[in-house]
Amino acid sequence: MKRKLLAFLLFGLFAVSSAIAQNKTITGRVVGADDGLPLPGVSVRVKGGTAGTTTGAEGNYSLSVPANASVLAFTYIGYLAQEVTIGSGNRVDVRLVTDAKLLSEVVVVGYGAQSRALSTQSTATVSAESFKNVPIISPQQILQGQAAGVNMVNSSGLLGASSQITIRGGSSLTAGGQPLYVIDGVPLNTGNYTQTQGAPAGAGLNPLLNINANDIESMTVLKDASAAAIYGSRGSNGVILIKTKSGANNSETKINVDYFNGTSQPTDILKYMTADQWRTFRRDYLVANNTAVPAYPTTSFDWADAVVRTGKMNNVNASASGGNDKTRFYLGGTFSDESGYTVGNDLDRLSGRFNFNHNISQKVRVGLNYNLARVNSDRIGAENSTYAPLTAAYLQLPYVMPYDANGNFVNTGFVQNVLGLEATGFNTLNSTRNTGNAFAEVDIASGLTFKTDWGIDNALFDEKYREVDIFTPGGYGYISRRQDNKWLTSNTLNYNKIIGQNHSISGLMGYSFETSRLTNGLFEGQGFASDALPNIGSASTPLTASETGSEWALESQFARLGYAYNDKYLLEGTVRRDGSSRFGENKRYGIFYAASAGWIVSNENFFNKDNKIAQFLKFTASYGISGNDQIGYFDYLGTFGAGAAYSDASASTPARVANPNLGWEETEQLDIGLTTRLFNAIDLQLNYYNKNTQGLLASVPYPFTTGFASATQNIGEMRNRGFEVTLGTQNVKSENFSWTTNFNIGFNKNTVLSLPENKDPEGRNFISGSTAQRAVVGESRNSFYLIRYKGINPATGDAEWLKKDGTATTTPVAADRVIAGKADPDFVGGFTNSFRYKEFDLTAFFNFAYGNKVLIDGLRFTENFATGSYNKSTDLLNYWKAAGDQAFAPRLNSPTRATYSQLSTNQLQDGSYARLKTVTLGYNLPSSVLGKTKVLRSARIYVLGQNLWTIQNKDFRGPDPEVSANGPNNLIMGESFFALPQAKSVTFGINLGL
Repeated sequence: MKRKLLAFLLFGLFAVSSAIAQNKTITGRVVGADDGLPLPGVSVRVKGGTAGTTTGAEGNYSLSVPANASVLAFTYIGYLAQEVTIGSGNRVDVRLVTDAKLLSEVVVVGYGAQSRALSTQSTATVSAESFKNVPIISPQQILQGQAAGVNMVNSSGLLGASSQITIRGGSSLTAGGQPLYVIDGVPLNTGNYTQTQGAPAGAGLNPLLNINANDIESMTVLKDASAAAIYGSRGSNGVILIKTKSGANNSETKINVDYFNGTSQPTDILKYMTADQWRTFRRDYLVANNTAVPAYPTTSFDWADAVVRTGKMNNVNASASGGNDKTRFYLGGTFSDESGYTVGNDLDRLSGRFNFNHNISQKVRVGLNYNLARVNSDRIGAENSTYAPLTAAYLQLPYVMPYDANGNFVNTGFVQNVLGLEATGFNTLNSTRNTGNAFAEVDIASGLTFKTDWGIDNALFDEKYREVDIFTPGGYGYISRRQDNKWLTSNTLNYNKIIGQNHSISGLMGYSFETSRLTNGLFEGQGFASDALPNIGSASTPLTASETGSEWALESQFARLGYAYNDKYLLEGTVRRDGSSRFGENKRYGIFYAASAGWIVSNENFFNKDNKIAQFLKFTASYGISGNDQIGYFDYLGTFGAGAAYSDASASTPARVANPNLGWEETEQLDIGLTTRLFNAIDLQLNYYNKNTQGLLASVPYPFTTGFASATQNIGEMRNRGFEVTLGTQNVKSENFSWTTNFNIGFNKNTVLSLPENKDPEGRNFISGSTAQRAVVGESRNSFYLIRYKGINPATGDAEWLKKDGTATTTPVAADRVIAGKADPDFVGGFTNSFRYKEFDLTAFFNFAYGNKVLIDGLRFTENFATGSYNKSTDLLNYWKAAGDQAFAPRLNSPTRATYSQLSTNQLQDGSYARLKTVTLGYNLPSSVLGKTKVLRSARIYVLGQNLWTIQNKDFRGPDPEVSANGPNNLIMGESFFALPQAKSVTFGINLGL
């Protein structure tokens, strides 16, 4: 019996061994033939068999096949099917050719990539080709006008200033409003790392300032809940995925060198009086009001002309990329040096990037993405103060001289001598940032891959400021060092499997943990023995010596499951559980989810695939919830403040009430989309969305008996509804000439649905953002609440405003304020035309916004009729003189002269505009010439203009309608206090491929 059992076991072991021996594992990588980029989701099957799998995010696959299998079939929507003989080896790499009849774009998504045709997510991708050769200071500029539903507004023309980006409307009031930026899988920290004195535009620094746009392969905006829910508590403001460049397998090393040089100037500046105009106007004003006229100095100085210069830019970028059958790499470096068009506004950047991927074996791969950058900036004062060059130049009295008779700088008083400040002191910010990640991938089984990823984002910001004795007695200075160090890890399992002939399953499971520590050091002093002593250690009187630290952590588990039947019916579900140290103990963990579905109608049997109208048609729908955790580090904790006294003894008193129920804001979103390709030349995408944010973080007033004025709670609701259109057309395509057009437009309506109890005169709850702007229930979160200005009465010469009931008055009061417009536009978009004729190419790109108001608050000073403390706008020279005059300003002795410049709709302007953002003309050397050099692979020379032409309301009185000087501030949009206009620039460049 034992011998029979042993024989049976030996026979079974032999049978199993034989079965295993009859199978072998084939591995490989699938990329696009045009660009060499990896293709995820490609179906890989044994021809005539049932074994099959799909490629992962990097295009890799592993498939166990019978020993007698001879051919693998590769199919992918948007590419021509291909069959490849297996041969005697165990590796099969494939380059799929694009099928011009179908959508073939691969889009980056959270923790992976997908075929655009098979994706049920709503995303917008801007590729490197769209911004090639464009002189970009910050990568956010890439998105302006390029992605439907994305509203990007430059806060000002100041180098390094942070932009304001909203994706499908703003989703928060007092919590963070910026999207989440993820670079090669590493979410970036986005804090304000500067002191107030030098904060650009009052808006802080750009979080992407240290990223070189030349290293970017694509930027993908995750817009709907299906796309953003994989980032859970940080997805409600949208997510921007940045993928950097990489080499290609089996490719010779390619070297690219780019260089450009250019100049810039302001697109426009405010109108201001000369010294003679000011003296004449002021004398006439004083005489008309029976006031003695002082003896004004006869000197004259053009302050605006003195602080405005010709800006210059130089940039050189070099990169090398390539690879063999196991390794691919990208190495890039950039040096840029730019001086803005105002004094004291300079920035230079040195950055290097190294991306590396290596196949250790058929089943094990490792990689590294690393970027090191240093940015040095010579900064000007905040633009909402008289330390900023143009602000001071507009306001400085035009007879005031910056020098004395001996040529020495003088103190000009409240309106600063900005020329002297710049020449004698310094205001610098040096930042160093390391970002990157290292990862390893292991194919555990057929279709199952494990990936472990470890990343960092370490940023160091050093500020130095010094003001000499002539401007601050004894001198003043500070140094500030802020360091924010993050590390994170994510570990994922990816599964891709084809079951039978029609069923495809993709799955993702993961765990991530990240933590970051911010340290702030500030040392401030005054009383320097000599202006020649710049260091803060030389100050005799220390003012501040402090160091603080804060730390946060986020633990997450997430999963995504996708199913496709016969490439026609698509389903996807996502769930993420986040635990954050930012929230109260009762709300520390939150669950976020999304579900989406798609139907590819063009793959149905009833769809005529040979018709000449529609070649592709897909419907999608999604619903889900994401969150916003940007509320500070410890807002849920009860705190105490020191410095109190009780019975002549020191004491601490409660400063903030604890709230263990403080949690994240949650945004639920519904999205319905249609994607189609028409006439083999038109790609069209339509999307409707409805976003509701609940649990808005807001300050809630407390009864005085509690001892607290207010506390932050989750209370309030806001909605964004909109419609997006993305259109791409191939208008003409021939051997010598081609013309393509890309157009996008996004409509959005923001409505505040509920807020904490705080009534306005109309009985509506509101939250103030600024003196002029507030969020009001039933209105936009960025509503201007102002007195309405009517104009100058031609019969009396008095300025008139409107009461709340609409009747005219010369003495308006605060109670006459009404909703007078909103800062968020009705729609934004972009329009690009690209032409090619033989070796010449021409591209023109317009961006536009419509339906928004902007407040040019500086006009309250330059159009201040009564005061003699500041220079004035030349518009005031058009004052009322006789009955019937259609004047700009009231008569000189009008009783309204003192109130004429009060805050009202007189400073509120139509912010609608269309702008020729970039126009490029290039010439590519023909291959016949390149071949003779024996060195050059490609060569192109070009000239590019930026912001050359702006279409705006003819009555617009500001320097630039594109402004939002408070940067990413949810409650304050479209306000400007002498913010610098955008730069108008012309650059010349050359690209060489070796």
